[in-house]
Amino acid sequence: MQLIRERVGQESGNSPQPVERAHDHAFIGIDFVEVAESHVLFFGRVKDYLNGEPLDAGADLSEFDRNCELERWLQGVGTKRFGQLRSFARLRDAHAEFHNLATDVLAMIHAGSWIAAEHMRKNELSQALRRVLITLTELNESIRKQGAGVS
Repeated sequence: MQLIRERVGQESGNSPQPVERAHDHAFIGIDFVEVAESHVLFFGRVKDYLNGEPLDAGADLSEFDRNCELERWLQGVGTKRFGQLRSFARLRDAHAEFHNLATDVLAMIHAGSWIAAEHMRKNELSQALRRVLITLTELNESIRKQGAGVS
């Protein structure tokens, strides 16, 4: 969790509230901390790549979009169990925006528009990541309240 707060805080100047582990992963169907960390780490790998660091052997930034555990959960188990929650809809929208912007940044990199890609990563993608982390926290809290019988 500290890693998430440090990486996002470095980029945006402010750390969002930490995403806490929910009590019952089996009921929720996903580990919010793990998916938050995967998005923060992806964001960091894009930054490293833009700064000239080579990708790890076998790493492909474009694969992140196709192998996103959170996206599968949002389309499947998450919708069935929590789709009625407003915080779920906010997370779904924030997550889609993050991946759309990430795709745009990667397209700029592949087109050789490094400065434009860095500008978008530093601004729009950074803010989209913050929204994903914030809405993950909101959904986690809504699920906790729902589990406690609080509406």
